[in-house]
Amino acid sequence: MASLVLTAVGTYFGGPIGGMVGGMVGQQVDKVIFSSHSSHTQEGPRLNDLTVQTSSYGVAIPRVYGTLRLPGNVVWSSGLKETRQEASESTGGKGGGATVKTVTYSYTVSFAVVLSGREIHDVGQIWADGKLLRDGAGKLAVDGAVRIYTGQPGQQPDPVIEALEGQENVNAFQGRAYVVFEDLALGEYANRIPNMTFEVVGDATGDVALAIIVSDICRLSDLSAIDVSALDQRVAGYMIPGPVQSRRALEELAQIYHFDMVEQLEGLVFRPLGRPAVQVIADADVVTRGQGDTSGEKITRSRQHDLELPREIGMSFIDPARDYQTGHQRARRQTGASHMVKESSHALVLSASTAKAVSEVRLDLAWYGRERAQFTLPPRFADLSPGDVITLPAAGGDQEYMVQETELSPAGLVCQAVKFSARLLDRVAVADSGAVPPQTVPDLAETMLFALDMPAITAEEVISPVMFWAVAAGAGKWEGARLYLSRDGGDSYSPLGAHAHPAVTGIVENFLSDGPTAYWDTASEILVRLDRADHGLASSDKGAVLRGANLAWVAGEIVQFQNAEELPDGRFRLTHLLRGRRGTEHYVAGHGAGAPFVLLSPAAVAVAGLNLADVGRALKLKAVTLGGLLDDAPAVDLVFQARVLTPFAPVRATATRDGAGNITLFWTRRSRVGGDWQDHADVPLGERYEKYDIEILDAAIPVRTLTSEAPTCFYPATQQVSDFGAVQTSLTVRIMQLSDTVGRGQPLTVTL
Repeated sequence: MASLVLTAVGTYFGGPIGGMVGGMVGQQVDKVIFSSHSSHTQEGPRLNDLTVQTSSYGVAIPRVYGTLRLPGNVVWSSGLKETRQEASESTGGKGGGATVKTVTYSYTVSFAVVLSGREIHDVGQIWADGKLLRDGAGKLAVDGAVRIYTGQPGQQPDPVIEALEGQENVNAFQGRAYVVFEDLALGEYANRIPNMTFEVVGDATGDVALAIIVSDICRLSDLSAIDVSALDQRVAGYMIPGPVQSRRALEELAQIYHFDMVEQLEGLVFRPLGRPAVQVIADADVVTRGQGDTSGEKITRSRQHDLELPREIGMSFIDPARDYQTGHQRARRQTGASHMVKESSHALVLSASTAKAVSEVRLDLAWYGRERAQFTLPPRFADLSPGDVITLPAAGGDQEYMVQETELSPAGLVCQAVKFSARLLDRVAVADSGAVPPQTVPDLAETMLFALDMPAITAEEVISPVMFWAVAAGAGKWEGARLYLSRDGGDSYSPLGAHAHPAVTGIVENFLSDGPTAYWDTASEILVRLDRADHGLASSDKGAVLRGANLAWVAGEIVQFQNAEELPDGRFRLTHLLRGRRGTEHYVAGHGAGAPFVLLSPAAVAVAGLNLADVGRALKLKAVTLGGLLDDAPAVDLVFQARVLTPFAPVRATATRDGAGNITLFWTRRSRVGGDWQDHADVPLGERYEKYDIEILDAAIPVRTLTSEAPTCFYPATQQVSDFGAVQTSLTVRIMQLSDTVGRGQPLTVTL
């Protein structure tokens, strides 16, 4: 004879299980399902398990089924990382000005959050302090990186955690799903780790079969002899928050999905409540009561009072239409003397309409099942089991009941039953989740990269190979960019630095003719259209320009301008120029329309350190908008020449000849360090040693290379005859100062 273990019918609100059964319960089931210790209390999953993130040692790890939103537990953190950023801006203009230095601090953190003790399929959206941090496509609202570990049995430790903690000290969390945040920017979250919640996709389809969940619960309770083949419902999302009593988890599912469980010889059988009657009991089949009973009734019926029944049943649940936040639906009787209200909350993902229908079914079952029946049947009905639906005779016509308890006695089979109808389960309701403001990760602006392989714009000494770079932002959200470098043709990239100050950039729309480099160019003009309408250029006086104001990079040439006039069409006309600044005079000739323009303000120019091995090497660079993806950023090709270390070209070359035709060359060296005139002192050398290469040219082809350790060189007549066949009356030479790190500097080519 089977004994009913769980059923959703029998009491108006006896917990999720409904009514309990008095029949015999197997020892194994009693131990693992009901727990043999009556004083031991374990709560099932509640909605508050899904809202607040924890960081506690030994906290239970939930098991996720389907798709739902939960916070997880922070299991590792690097601690805050502080970045100091210093920017200088000139407040000059006509009449001079000052330089204002601004120092700001930003903070990032790397941390790991465990989400599920069961392998998951993926993680979708992520919220931080209730705001969308990551959308379903993987786009982040702030800078940082996210790596998802689904809990595969063979998953490896996270490399960032390994790098900080050591390879021998890192847990790979095999069989556990977790997420690692790397260098997450905290500026929008008060410089702290925000309260995170995650859309966890526990199974590939987003839904999971109810049979899978029930089987897993039983497996965790060491119950293997089960039959769940009749449970064909789909569960959108469900969570077991940790080691809970199996009964409570099964009760909750039984209450929502309307099934019960019976213990049979072959094990536990789970079956839907919506099943037909298995036996029609005629009035003649019911055993007449013993002597002394004068009521004449074979079936004793009892009925609960209205005040013992709920007027209203409400339930809280997880509503996917509300970004997996809490929803609430209720069912209410319009008549009756009861004022009882019953509420429950469930860590289940349901639509508002489904939750409404479930509430109405529960209310209907409570009131419909208020009538109970007790009767005795002959021994031939001994196979009747708790949980079976039967039909009993009644005054108004036959009525279905569900058997709750049976006991074999000398008088026959004593039965307890509750009024039931499977039709009550077929309830359809329509409900609204309410208005939910949509959240999106704002579109990020594209970052334009300007790789400025140029001399230092200040005269400070630089001894290592560095590259200057600037960025400009397009339309959209832009809080800075991170620079990445590839030395292997784009197969892999490594970070070089970050920058959060956009440069004023544009396009030169006129042909910029050659001009003087030793004095003001008053004949040329630059017509530039800026990339952003909210940017502008301003005039300055001569003194401020000579002190370094209004520097710009135009296709390699560093220029300065005194006057900036905004034209009616939005362009700016720049006049009264200084050309070829900081040793860039070799770029002065040949600027065509379309040349890029970058205003070289100190705040807008960043520095990236490279290696000497990078000199002459083809590199690829990417500037990635903070919060963007590396793969989405275009690559910029650069053959790095380390112009910051390249000596400037000498100037003012002269030659003398003696009576024998011997030529002595003289020139003046320049320095990339310092440069201001000092009384009774030469400018700093700026190199480890002073040395020059002097090429003797024949139709631009070197025929001889001389060396010198001073700004002078002797070219005897004998070598002239050897090189040209005769003593030369005119000589073309190329003079280059040497660097001990990058070799030859910029050349001075002159005919003397």
